Amino acid sequence: MAVSSRATKRTRSDATLVAAAREGDREALEALLARYASPVYRFGLRLCGSEEEARDVLQETLMTAFRGLHAFREQARLSTWLYQVARSHCSRERRREARGGERLPFDAEAVRAVPSLERAPDEVAHARKMGAMLRDALAALSASDREALLLRDVEGLSAEEAARLTGIDVRAHKSRLHRARMRLRERLARGDADS
Repeated sequence: MAVSSRATKRTRSDATLVAAAREGDREALEALLARYASPVYRFGLRLCGSEEEARDVLQETLMTAFRGLHAFREQARLSTWLYQVARSHCSRERRREARGGERLPFDAEAVRAVPSLERAPDEVAHARKMGAMLRDALAALSASDREALLLRDVEGLSAEEAARLTGIDVRAHKSRLHRARMRLRERLARGDADS
């Protein structure tokens, strides 16, 4: 029984796809970009705080990956490199905002949306309330604390990968992550007590 080439492309490792893309295999490059489009968009949305910026970060990240795949040294996972690129684009966006650029609110519709999946209305309401509390608590954290949390607890990077990506040593990253988790926990506890 023959396996389709499409199914084979899906199961190929990042290293195999990178090697093929570097040799000019356009399908391999497209498979890589498709594999990481959603995670990079999600990361950009949570880190930058708006759909528009997340779309820009995704586009810039994928273009950088397309043009600069030869620069990927494979010392870390491809996802780590892509998150670093996305982080750089988001940082540039923050600097632009600091100079007076416009920013959409962190509670953009895409961030607030909670899928219902046919759940009971009270479950949906509770999930939305919890999502709003979490979104607000995340938004109240400093950018570096939010970034540490997102890289480790949402994107699943190792402490070493997250530290390398942010340019700090592992102990400093772990300290920042611990502080971020404590602050998030405190904010969530206060939000729960307020309701």
